[in-house]
Amino acid sequence: MKEIRVGIIGGGMISHRHMTIYSNIQRHAAELGFTAKVVAIAEIDEAKLKAWAERYGFDAKDCYTDFREMLKRDDLDTIDVCVHNNLHAPVSIAVMKAGFDCYCEKPVASNYADAKMMMDCAEKLGRKFHVQISSLMTPQSRVARDMIARGDLGDLYYVNLHFFSQRRRPGYDLPQFTTDFYTKKVAGHGPSIDLGIYLISQILFITGVPELDRVSGFATRGLEYNPAFITDPEGFGVEDFGTAMAKYKNGMTFNLLAASAGHYKDYGMTYVLGSKGGLEITGTDTTGGPFAAAANADAATLFGGHPELKFYGDVNGRLLEYDVNCWENGNYEQRTDPAKWLLYNDNQCMWLAYKLGILDDTTRYNTPNVALNMLKLTDGMFLSSELGREVTADEIVAMSKSMAITEQDIPGGTIHYDLSF
Repeated sequence: MKEIRVGIIGGGMISHRHMTIYSNIQRHAAELGFTAKVVAIAEIDEAKLKAWAERYGFDAKDCYTDFREMLKRDDLDTIDVCVHNNLHAPVSIAVMKAGFDCYCEKPVASNYADAKMMMDCAEKLGRKFHVQISSLMTPQSRVARDMIARGDLGDLYYVNLHFFSQRRRPGYDLPQFTTDFYTKKVAGHGPSIDLGIYLISQILFITGVPELDRVSGFATRGLEYNPAFITDPEGFGVEDFGTAMAKYKNGMTFNLLAASAGHYKDYGMTYVLGSKGGLEITGTDTTGGPFAAAANADAATLFGGHPELKFYGDVNGRLLEYDVNCWENGNYEQRTDPAKWLLYNDNQCMWLAYKLGILDDTTRYNTPNVALNMLKLTDGMFLSSELGREVTADEIVAMSKSMAITEQDIPGGTIHYDLSF
C-alpha cells in the first residue's frame, strides 16, 4: 500500500484539524488503497512548535522554525500549507519551486491576483495544486450540481446567499482564534473570504462555475470596536460587512451578503432559482468535512446540522416541494462504493488521490479554479465599493493587486519571499 509522506507548514489551529483528517485517512486505508503520514512540521513560533511536537510525538529533528530547511528533505512526498491568508501565495510558491506538489488551506489567497499567481506557478512548473474547500465535498453539493446540470431547475436566473452574524469576528469576538484573522496585512479581508470561501465557492461549483460579467458592491467595517481588545500591533484592519450584486454571462444574478458583525440576528439564507424549480441549501459545511471530526463523532454536531437540500418546483404541472435527503442518500452511496465515496467527500482524500494519479484533472474537483472565480467576485465587491460604481470582470482582473507578504521575521533572521517562478 502506498504511504504518502507529508510535511506541514504552520502549526496553528487548522493544522490540528488536518492531523485529525490524516488520522481518519489511516483508519480507512484499506478502502482507499493508500494512506498518509505526517513526518515533519514547520512553525515559526518556537513555543507553539514545541507544544505541537509534544502533542503528536515528533522528534526535534523533524521540527523546523524555517520551513525552507524542511523543504531540503528528500523523504517528503508532498507539502500541506496551513499558514494564514496572505502567506498562502509566497509559501505555496516556495513549496512548488522547491519541487513539491502543494495542498493549501482555504482561502487560496485573499485576492484574485495572488490566486492567479499560484495557479500560474503550478502550471508553469508542472506541479499539482489543490485547495481545501470542504463545502464541495458533500452529497449536498454533488446532488445540487447534478440536478442543475440535468436541467431540473431549468434556466438559472437568481441566487441568494446571506450569512450574517451579530458577533463573529475571529480574534476579536472569538479570542480563541489568532489576531491574524483581523489584520489587513495577514488576513487581507474579513467574512467574505473567511466563511465566504465555503459558501460562495459552493454556489459557483453547483452552478458550473459560470463566467462573471460585472459586480456592484459595498464593503465596510460598520461596527465600532473596543481598542482595549485589539492586541495586535497591526490593528483591526478588515471589513465586517460586505454585499454585492453580481451578474454572470449565463444570465444568473448572484445576491451576496456577508457579515461577521452587525446589529441584527444571526441568520443564513441560501437558495437558487430557476425557470422550473428552486433549491434551498441548508447546513453547508464550513468546518472541514466528516473526517475533520474525531473517529465516530456525529458529523451533524460538527456541521450544526447535516448539509441538506429542499426542492421547490413544477413537476408535471404540479407545484411540489420535497426534501432531497442528501445525507441519507450519501450514506447509501458510501455503502455501495466506499472508496469512491471517500475520494469525493473529503478534501485531503481527494488531494492524495490526485497526487497519486488515482484522480486526474478531469475527475478531481478543480478547487483552485473554483477559488479563483470566487475571489473574482469578492475582489469585484471591494473594487466597486472603492470606486463607487459597477465594475466589469475585465476591470477586476486588471486592477486586482497582490497582497502577498514578501518578508517574514523568523527566529534567527528574516525570510525574503521571491514570488517569481
